[in-house]
Amino acid sequence: MRKKVLPVLLALVVLFAGGAAIAFWRGIRGIQMMEIGEINPGQVADGVYPGSIQAGPIGVELTVTVAGGKITAIDIQRHDHGRGAAGEKITDRIIAEQSLQVDTISGATYSSKVILKAVEKALGSG
Repeated sequence: MRKKVLPVLLALVVLFAGGAAIAFWRGIRGIQMMEIGEINPGQVADGVYPGSIQAGPIGVELTVTVAGGKITAIDIQRHDHGRGAAGEKITDRIIAEQSLQVDTISGATYSSKVILKAVEKALGSG
């Protein structure tokens, strides 16, 4: 009986691991291909806007505050990032430039792109 169970268990492990690897690769590929649009905070009513995205292994939930036609704050509630925590610094660049067309954070490119896309979604462009 044990001899029959082991191959089945091995097959399940390989199938699961292979499926997880494919999903991971697709997620990373999706981030690599992700296009970030432009926003115009001056056309957004004052308020707090939620934005979220899950792209493969990287996910983010945030809020964007707009006041007087400008982005005044970006607050990240959740950021699943692996080693990309530094990507959160991109919020400072977005606020300073009032734009999503900013350089990503070196060493945290994927997290930077996912945060940019979440801001885009929050403000209705994504």
